[in-house]
Amino acid sequence: MAARVSPQQRSTLWIYQVDPHEIHYLKFILEAYEGLTTLTTLDPQKGLVQMAVPPGRHGSLKVLL
Repeated sequence: MAARVSPQQRSTLWIYQVDPHEIHYLKFILEAYEGLTTLTTLDPQKGLVQMAVPPGRHGSLKVLL
């Protein structure tokens, strides 16, 4: 996992590699937790995704993942 802070949103960007066939499942699960994170697919063939995590939500996301 790589992390960096986005100055525009003050969100931390987490980058993960997951099974490419599971990206849609992960996106639907994360969308159910409103405000927890925003998932962006960076490379669908490699399963590379980015999560923008707002301040104060890191612990909840770690538990969920």
